[in-house]
Amino acid sequence: MNDSTACVRRDSSLNELLHEPIIAMLMTSDGVRSDEIRALFREVAEKGRVRDPMRSRTMELFERCFTP
Repeated sequence: MNDSTACVRRDSSLNELLHEPIIAMLMTSDGVRSDEIRALFREVAEKGRVRDPMRSRTMELFERCFTP
């Protein structure tokens, strides 16, 4: 994976998902905010880095897909 293709896969990014109207409605009804979801993703990514420090570059590129 390189910088230019980090987000090329066409799986939806976190930002795209958080901007979907149905997701926004569900989050509102559950009292969940998008910044909480982003924080959870960062926490999970950090735990992954601690377990496998060699993956940190890959995770850095992956996280760019989730940065607002």
